[in-house]
Amino acid sequence: MILSVDDASASDMRIADIATKYEVETVFYWPVEWRSLAYYKGYQPLNIFEAYAISKQFEIGSHTITHRHLTNISLEDAEMEIVDSKLMLEALFGKKITKFCPPRGYTNERLTNITLGLYESQRLTKGNGLVHIHPDSGANNNMPWRGYAKSIEVEELWCHSWELDKFNLWGELEEYLSENLYS
Repeated sequence: MILSVDDASASDMRIADIATKYEVETVFYWPVEWRSLAYYKGYQPLNIFEAYAISKQFEIGSHTITHRHLTNISLEDAEMEIVDSKLMLEALFGKKITKFCPPRGYTNERLTNITLGLYESQRLTKGNGLVHIHPDSGANNNMPWRGYAKSIEVEELWCHSWELDKFNLWGELEEYLSENLYS
């Protein structure tokens, strides 16, 4: 099982601690301009020192530059978001960026072809084996995440750590990992 986390909230540090504790493979998908996104959405962003600390221990994936919905902008702008975010994150963290997640999972065939020409994989927000850690996400057929997880074979749990704060889901996450990684 993989755990993945979007958006670069300060609470990603808590995810890093949990991932280390449970020895679960974890990918952090961050937009280059994560601080602007955090302030816009009203949560505390990672600071650069926290981001570097996480990047030393975990894989970082691209989540575009500005977190715009790629299917709502021109193809040229969407391509820039996909291509340049990879280059910028590689320069920032000094490591190869091989994974991409479009904001909200919004993509199409042309954008996916561009993405898979540059990255090894693309994680969407719903699909086979994906569970969004959220009380009632549309990605989980509007079901509580743990109920949905029981109905499928889980390959990847994904979340926004700021949502774990908002909905007080930290205990549920740890309980799920404890039950499903060590059983």
